[in-house]
Parts: sequence; C-alpha cells; structure tokens
Amino acid sequence: MRDTSILFWALPVARTIAGFILATMLGIGGGWIILIFNALLGYPWSMDLHRNLYYLGIGIGAGVGAYIGWANFAIHRGYIAAILLATVAGGVIGAYLGIVYGAQADADLLGRGYTLENSLHIGAPIGAILVSTVIGLVNEIRTGGR
Repeated sequence: MRDTSILFWALPVARTIAGFILATMLGIGGGWIILIFNALLGYPWSMDLHRNLYYLGIGIGAGVGAYIGWANFAIHRGYIAAILLATVAGGVIGAYLGIVYGAQADADLLGRGYTLENSLHIGAPIGAILVSTVIGLVNEIRTGGR
C-alpha cells in the first residue's frame, strides 16, 4: 500500500531545501578554494583559464552539496558515482548558465574586464539541485520510499 502521510511529501521537500543550502555553501567554498589555488600558483596561465577554473570549482562544490541532500548509500557504488557525476555536471552547467543568463556587470563601472559575476553562485546550486532532485524523486517513486 502506498504511503500518503505528511512525511511522504515533506521529506523530499526538506531534502531539496537542505541540498540547495549545502550546494550554495559548498559552491561558494569551491570558488574560494580555486581562487586561493590560483593565487598560490601566481596566475601562470591566461585569465580565461583561471576564470574557467573558478566556474568549475563552484560547479563541483554545488554538485557535491546537492548530492549530499539526496544521498542514498543503499545502492551500488557504481550508481552512487554516476549520480554524483551527473549532479556535479548539473552544477557546472548551472554555473555557466548563471553567467550567460545572469545580470551582467559593466566592466567600466567595476574597473576591470575580468570581474567575476555573482550570478553563477546561484546558477550552480540551481542546476545541481534540479539534477539531484529529479534523480532522487525517481528513486523515491521507484522504491516506494524505502
């Protein structure tokens, strides 16, 4: 018999909210780690490569955070790795979409042409939590909440 209690409906909502909060926090942390990494190296490569590393760090952090909200360790390790990789890919794609569709900063106003955008800090968690939530809900429906 299908469970129709409030917990059946509230748990996925709570997991989505917790995953989004963790994705946002870890995405910002991933960006900081990459900025520190770039500064320690002394920026030896082009600014475009350092900027893309920054986007990648935010996307990876957001993907891991969103995965933690929907983590299921009762499945095979290969599936866990595939779900984590898909969620991280959603975070990275969300970061790039946040840059493309977010509010663009005026380089003249800020003084530099390579100023980083904060819209990717929201785009990455949104992309990651969408992927994680869809995979988590499919798993909840498939297993009946077990």
